[in-house]
Amino acid sequence: MAPEWILFTIGVALIFGKIGDHLMERFELPGVLGEILMGMVLGNLIYFGLVNPEYLTLHSNETFEFLARLGIIFLLFLGGLDVDVEMLKKTGAVATVSTVTGVIVPLALGYFGLKLMGYPSREAFAGGILLTATSIGITVRVMMDLGVLRSDVGAASLSASVMDDFLGIALIIFAVGTGSILGLISKMAVFFIITGLVAWYTIEKYIRFSEWLHVEKGVLSMVLALVFLFSALAEHWFDAAIEGAFMAGLVLSKLPEGKRIMEDVKAIAYGFLVPVFFVYTGAMLDLRVFTSFDALSLAAVLTTIAVVGKVVGRGLGTLIMGWSARKALQMGISSIPRTEVALVNLMVAIHGGAIPESDAPKFIAATLIFITVSVLITPPLLKWAFKEEVEAMKQGKMEKRVEAVKETKRRISILKGPRKNH
Repeated sequence: MAPEWILFTIGVALIFGKIGDHLMERFELPGVLGEILMGMVLGNLIYFGLVNPEYLTLHSNETFEFLARLGIIFLLFLGGLDVDVEMLKKTGAVATVSTVTGVIVPLALGYFGLKLMGYPSREAFAGGILLTATSIGITVRVMMDLGVLRSDVGAASLSASVMDDFLGIALIIFAVGTGSILGLISKMAVFFIITGLVAWYTIEKYIRFSEWLHVEKGVLSMVLALVFLFSALAEHWFDAAIEGAFMAGLVLSKLPEGKRIMEDVKAIAYGFLVPVFFVYTGAMLDLRVFTSFDALSLAAVLTTIAVVGKVVGRGLGTLIMGWSARKALQMGISSIPRTEVALVNLMVAIHGGAIPESDAPKFIAATLIFITVSVLITPPLLKWAFKEEVEAMKQGKMEKRVEAVKETKRRISILKGPRKNH
């Protein structure tokens, strides 16, 4: 692949992504939706043969795909960095219970729904698993943009979605009969000991060493190194690099240095990698799948269960733990989106034989359809669900500005006072 067309593709993706971001925000919709839609436009120009894929290499570009993966890694790192650890501790029980119910309900509904459509038990179970894991990237981006990630719902949603991924991995291994559940649990335990306990108590010394080096952006470089090492470990053991990135952010969130480098990380993430990720996500969504009747009928069932099952499942767990119906709805909506996790589980199920090759095209098309729907409806639904909180924050900021203006006028009048008397 010619390097000039890789660079061309990255440039086009960034321009279109930011234009989409701007257009959505003009209509008071989350900017991430614009990046995804622009990705869909660019991707389908290729799918429908209007643009030569040799020049706009969105689908056959390993470099672009890797940059997109870096985008979600940076986004989850920022999510962990922005989380209030004390709030995370307070909401841990809610997150755990809502994770369990948020997995059981869509899994059960998916299983019985596919059984009623005539699919055998093993295939129906694998199909149900596709509906369990949440793609947290979109939710984190929207919550960060709205300013609600540090709320109790934000913290609980983030940790619940991370747990979703681990449960999804365990379930798909069980469904295809490859690998050892006990081995996976052992790896999870070691992973959390390394990234949680050990890193939590040694991170301060690591940062002090970074400062001792006295080189430009030394702390930033060493922090990014930690993110990549944690991500590599999680990718090697679970094919889930984003969990490692989240843990790195969580460990660093307790230190003031973690907050100080946030703007540097955001510049790299929001200026480059995150838009690439969402444009890439949109470009994966092939609109031609909507022309297959078999895929549409299967997608109708999976999409309905994917949305309703998650909202009801996670919402139910939230209600059980005593939170309000409003917060339960917010928790449920935050768990709707599925992207790369559902596709990974689908490919594992197909290659492992849980979904036979004869049904694979239909499941791939149906999965792309419910991914498309979940990705497009989540940002506006989240904005609607958090409307009161966002308005309250805006009102609070306005009141602070008014108070600041009043204080400034008061000080000016004090300074002018003696002059008049003089």
